[in-house]
Amino acid sequence: MSWRNIVMAVVGAWFMISAWALNPMHSSAYTTTAIILGLFILAGSLWALRTTEGMIWRYYLLALMGLYMGLTPFFYHFERFVGALWITMLMGVVVLAAGLWQIFAIRHASGQHEQSGHHHVA
Repeated sequence: MSWRNIVMAVVGAWFMISAWALNPMHSSAYTTTAIILGLFILAGSLWALRTTEGMIWRYYLLALMGLYMGLTPFFYHFERFVGALWITMLMGVVVLAAGLWQIFAIRHASGQHEQSGHHHVA
């Protein structure tokens, strides 16, 4: 279990809520994206909390979703709504950074595991 997964789960839940709280232009495209992307981030990070073995690909996917989240203000043209712009971009960066950090942590841990002489045969 990693605190980074918990942070990503909270951000995913928040992004779903932002569909109503931070949708200053009342865009149905933003609402749909926030709900679906938030749900995927929430589900992916909760899934990562349950299973700690393998599947590094899910962190690449979560990082990609964080990048997309950070860019949504520009995709849906609400740059002039400064609060929504910065909060959404910041939360996107948090998910992107947490996903990449998890990838680094897993790769670093597996490198140390291999250096210690322990090998796991599947």
